[in-house]
Amino acid sequence: MISLKKFNEFKKIIESFITNKAFNNRLLFEVVEDEKFAEEISTYINKLSNTEVSSEELNSIFEALRLRTNEYYQLAKKSSDFNQKLDNALRSLAYFYFLESIDEHSIYSEKVIEKIKDKFPNNYLQLISDLDKLFLSEDTKGKIKQSEENREIIDDLLKQYIVLKKWQDKQHLYYTGEYKIFLKEIHSKFLKDNTLSGFDLEHMSLRKRLFDRLRREKIIDLDTVSILAGIFKKFTIEFVGGKMYGLAVLNSIGIKVPYTVVIPIGVNVSKEDLKIFANIFPKYSIRSSADIEDGEKNSFAGMFDSYLNINYQELADNIIKVKESVNNDRLKKYLEINKLFNPNMAVIIQPYQEPEYAGVWIGNSDKDGVLEWVKGSGEKLVSGQTTPNIEIWRNNNCHPKTLNVSGKPVGKILLKYQKKLGTKADFEWMILDGELIMLQYRPVTSKIITKSFSKNQSSNEFYGIPASPGSAKGLAKYIDKPTDEIQENNILLAWSTDPDWLPHLLKSQGAVTAYGGFLCHTAIVCRELNIPCITGISKQSMNKLLEKDNPYLIIDGNKGIIKKINRK
Repeated sequence: MISLKKFNEFKKIIESFITNKAFNNRLLFEVVEDEKFAEEISTYINKLSNTEVSSEELNSIFEALRLRTNEYYQLAKKSSDFNQKLDNALRSLAYFYFLESIDEHSIYSEKVIEKIKDKFPNNYLQLISDLDKLFLSEDTKGKIKQSEENREIIDDLLKQYIVLKKWQDKQHLYYTGEYKIFLKEIHSKFLKDNTLSGFDLEHMSLRKRLFDRLRREKIIDLDTVSILAGIFKKFTIEFVGGKMYGLAVLNSIGIKVPYTVVIPIGVNVSKEDLKIFANIFPKYSIRSSADIEDGEKNSFAGMFDSYLNINYQELADNIIKVKESVNNDRLKKYLEINKLFNPNMAVIIQPYQEPEYAGVWIGNSDKDGVLEWVKGSGEKLVSGQTTPNIEIWRNNNCHPKTLNVSGKPVGKILLKYQKKLGTKADFEWMILDGELIMLQYRPVTSKIITKSFSKNQSSNEFYGIPASPGSAKGLAKYIDKPTDEIQENNILLAWSTDPDWLPHLLKSQGAVTAYGGFLCHTAIVCRELNIPCITGISKQSMNKLLEKDNPYLIIDGNKGIIKKINRK
């Protein structure tokens, strides 16, 4: 299989030369499993891009590609093994479409027209029209009476245009003969589907062939997934889930992530399959990667189970537990309220080490965002068990103090990563051995209002982090644990919440927690539910609120203010 580096180099070459995205993807498909094919195509592109090619040389290139097209077509017809027949048929088509790309959908073909326009500015349209009439396609000749005039073309630039025109006709005639019928039979048999046709039929065959092979491998490395992500997003997510897709996107653009492998959706592994991990790392993290997780609309924050600091002997059992988390009660409720379909689960395996620092970032724009971090593992941050250090970044700056790595502010690095990704990002990250390493990436699902806030308190007014906008007024009910009876239409008071608290949050007007920040579970879920939330008010303030049972409160999630008032 081609390396990620070579794949990215090839992708850059064809995207700068071929102007049709469908043809780009067609060639990317072909090079995934054949680096030599990438080298061959790159040689042709470099020649056409970097040198002045004569009409004779252009025709020779087309002849060579037609020869390769036909060579693999004949091999496909002769192959007795069906898989070999399919492979040869698809390779034949790859050469066919590359020729088609040069001829009609390339920088080269566009430049020929531009050069004609520059060389003959006063009559280039008429000149092209005359050439089109002189060199009619075989189909058109039968419908239009052609002039007997036999005009000799001397200018080589015009000859290049004629070569392009003639090969458009040759391609059409070649494809519409027995070639097209043979290919449809092969694809239909492989897919067991007679309803598709043309490009869709071929792409379905390419995808199925590639994913079938990868499923047989059972455990897929990050670079391979990064290559898949570079061809198509939707099908990669359906194969390895949203979390693995996000890591692959980071990896493909050179952002540091841990050693990562994935067990694809629908693939089961045995203890024998897991023996490869026996002596690699002392401890492991087993993480969820569902096909609806980490998307652009719903975060699924904490809905699935992940397990950290796992011994090799415990891998198999924890992989099963992660898969089975698609059936937990909190997820069923989350799916119900968001009207989402049931998920499928892939499982990520990574080495586990206790980091020096860990945190979360959510971008509000390409220049603004919120950074939260703690010493050690980030689990206590996202779960809301502690109130993190918070940095509010505005216009590429944060004052007065920031967390640095290798002499650079972490927030500034993450803003740079957002720029590379071209989107507002939700990151989880850690600092290990003095290096910033990314643990998760997904698009931002909701904006954070980052107005100034204070943690001072008075006898009847308290301050925390404005984690979800909006306001609410009413009785506040303290809930000790998620299994307590659900109280409807009250303001929820809790030390912190985790995903099992979702049923309580669904029935509450708003939420206030002693611990947590902008980016903990409580905050994320409240923003998705559009209810006000204030986190991190402190243990002292929570104790003050709880001096009287069921206090009557007004909470302002825009400013992080809680007022205790007398009920009228």
